[in-house]
Amino acid sequence: MKLSKSQAAGLSVFSNLTLALLKLVIGILSGSMTIIAESAHSGFDLLASLIAYFSVRMSDQPPDQEHPYGHSKIENISGILEASLIFLVSIWIFYQAFHKIIDKKFEVTNLPIGIAIMIFSLFANIFVSRLLYRVARERNSIALEADAAHLWSDVLTSGGAILTLAIIYISDKFFSVKLFLLDPIFSMVIALWILGIAYRLTRKSYPALLDGRAKPEMEKRLIYLIQEFCQGRCQYHKLRTRQSGAKIYVDFHLQFMPDTHIETAHLLSHDLKKKIEAEIAGSDVIIHLEPFEDETEVALRK
Repeated sequence: MKLSKSQAAGLSVFSNLTLALLKLVIGILSGSMTIIAESAHSGFDLLASLIAYFSVRMSDQPPDQEHPYGHSKIENISGILEASLIFLVSIWIFYQAFHKIIDKKFEVTNLPIGIAIMIFSLFANIFVSRLLYRVARERNSIALEADAAHLWSDVLTSGGAILTLAIIYISDKFFSVKLFLLDPIFSMVIALWILGIAYRLTRKSYPALLDGRAKPEMEKRLIYLIQEFCQGRCQYHKLRTRQSGAKIYVDFHLQFMPDTHIETAHLLSHDLKKKIEAEIAGSDVIIHLEPFEDETEVALRK
């Protein structure tokens, strides 16, 4: 069954809410800064997924009088907001872990149940992140892709947290070696990892707000479709693309021989427009018709 963008984002909201609450309760009971850090990470993932949920719903609204090009850029704005939230949570986690080291509050309890919750979180996030990535690719959604990236970062940090807590538990239980200092140290590593996610997400989100061009592989596919269609009947130039959320705006000039009837040229360009929009999801194509000019004609006109 194929999910819509809203359905996928809704599943992410539910998953993040459940995991954030579980991690917070277990983190407080165990005193583990690593689990509390993971809870904060999931909490901000929840906020990010809520932003993604509302942004994909708004971006799918049709164009109106105030917004004739639609609302697709809201997804890129949500990406910037999510990156800002992730940056803030990374600073908070690092600050709390640093003070735990300074205050020498290393004791961690109830580790087995903490490890069990982290394992559950790991597999839940693997499932939801893979689903979100699939829907993001199908729907060309930057908001869902950002949400999936958050959850996948949870998978990696949860795996590291499980390993850290397991080492602390085994060393204390079987060898009477206290390695509780590993807990806040790993929290600081998580914070730095999350900071990197914020940076990468910002770099991916802002180009569309500045009318950045579509991805290279998308443009390569576009050029192939135009050349395959023309095959001696016409040629193109002045190709431009810009990415706007899940939308890709395309415009170019299509040249025909001077004796080509305007109706024929119009029908051919209309067929090409439909072909591109059918092959490239989210594309919106504008084609300008003009007669073919050789170099001599251009020189004479000048």
